[in-house]
Amino acid sequence: MKKTKRTTVKSRITRHVVVAIIITISFMTIVNLIYLSRRIIEQQEMKLELATQVSANEVDAWIRGMATVTEDMASTLTALGDLDQTTVRAVVDRVALNHPELYFVYFSDKLGNMTMARGVNFAQGVDPRERVWYKKAAAAGHTVVIDPYSSATRPDVMMVTVATPVYWGTMMVGVVAVDADIESIQNFMGTINFEEGSYGFLLDSQDNIIVHPNTQYNPTAEKITAAFEVMPELKEVVDAKDDGYVTAKDYTGTSMVYSAVTLENSRWTVAVAYPESNFLKHVDRGIRISIFVAIICIILALGDITYTVRKVLKPLDKMNPAMDRIMEGDFSTKLNFATANDEIGDMQNKLAISLEELSKVIQKQKYVLSEMEKGNLVVEDIENFPGELNEIAESVNSIKASFNDIISDIQFSAINLQSFAMGINETSDLEEMRSVFEELSAEANILMEKTSHFKTM
Repeated sequence: MKKTKRTTVKSRITRHVVVAIIITISFMTIVNLIYLSRRIIEQQEMKLELATQVSANEVDAWIRGMATVTEDMASTLTALGDLDQTTVRAVVDRVALNHPELYFVYFSDKLGNMTMARGVNFAQGVDPRERVWYKKAAAAGHTVVIDPYSSATRPDVMMVTVATPVYWGTMMVGVVAVDADIESIQNFMGTINFEEGSYGFLLDSQDNIIVHPNTQYNPTAEKITAAFEVMPELKEVVDAKDDGYVTAKDYTGTSMVYSAVTLENSRWTVAVAYPESNFLKHVDRGIRISIFVAIICIILALGDITYTVRKVLKPLDKMNPAMDRIMEGDFSTKLNFATANDEIGDMQNKLAISLEELSKVIQKQKYVLSEMEKGNLVVEDIENFPGELNEIAESVNSIKASFNDIISDIQFSAINLQSFAMGINETSDLEEMRSVFEELSAEANILMEKTSHFKTM
């Protein structure tokens, strides 16, 4: 039979509890890590979305500011009902004076007469009605935003134009417009850095680059850069705008998470790129914190379990030496050391009571047998013992009764023998002597029958 390795109750309980705690805390930590990672990613995505929306609102406010200026100019000219050059110049000059951030403020009537604020002269030989801003506003019948282009008046400056048609009743009589240098919006987009490594960029309605951290992509009089030609990954970003987030490498080869928003009026796209490593950095931080907390919890739980198990099972450390003495035959050992009001305490108390009762039985048997050894066969019987121990008491009492009976018979026979011996001495009659021996033989047979069940050496 294979011998099993000896272990202690304390070690088994501690081992199972420790394993249970580690499994439980590990499972809870894994679930928490999954949930926490998702929450961190969601928070970072919300942060990215918020930065994108704030940037889009700034760009949209910049465009709407210019649109408000042109619409007010158009309303003023409609209310005046006079397109005399002096009247028109007074209107555009006043607007230019109130809005020094605007590069050009101007009006062209449907006959091609051009009036520009601040005394600026329009380019010679150029019909304003053939310019994109005029034709697009006239065709749309409302305020329009023109993608960045090279100004006819200042070819070295890239302009963004907002134009509004002027109506007298239902008849369009001209178009007012304002120009702003894209440098102002480029400066704003350059300030986007809500997290280290993040940046913003701006595309026009044709997906050409207006603003990008790589200045080589920014529009100039000589070239306008199509975003998808220099950065093909941006096509997925633009196609997915307003529908989610796209992860792709940018022009530097860095993996970025992109968020994009399309402006309703201009159809420009405002996008913000956020380093994917920042997402992972926040997730890693959350994982480290969760693992650290889990380790602390395990350590505290193990310490508490070790202390509790040691305290609960401490009475067993006292019971083992006591049981060793009992195994050696010392039934006088006292076990009145139960202090815990629990199952182990109950077991200690019951064992102490059992040992006390067993000690009483042994002491009582010892006393009775000792008295019998001394010849005292009239010692009192052993009282009833509990349970099966009572059979021992009955056996001892029966032995004592048997010995009393036998000894009484022996004593009686001895008296008879003494009487017969005296009778023999006093008679010489053979018949009488034979009768005496027959009676002695009968007495001896009776004693033999009573002692026949005893085995001797």
